[in-house]
Amino acid sequence: MPYMRKRAPDPPDHVPTAPSPSAASAAEGMENTRALARRYLPDAIRLLAGVAFGPDSEAALYTRVLCAKEIVAIAGAIPQTTPAPPRYEGAGDSSEPD
Repeated sequence: MPYMRKRAPDPPDHVPTAPSPSAASAAEGMENTRALARRYLPDAIRLLAGVAFGPDSEAALYTRVLCAKEIVAIAGAIPQTTPAPPRYEGAGDSSEPD
């Protein structure tokens, strides 16, 4: 039986095209995104709060912690800054005012 070379597959008849943009400009796209966020954010917060703080939630502890952390991130809570360390005074820096 002679060796038969494998033939490359035929190219597909229909090649999908990229979808058309949903906005005419980047600024308009950001405004559309902000409007969607304002629309769906309350529901997302309720869902996360239900998982994190619900008394009958069956979620694992780690999942509850992640949901609580996500609520904090969405709320824009600023983490507390660590205080600056005290200034180091070497042996020769202990001069007192006269």
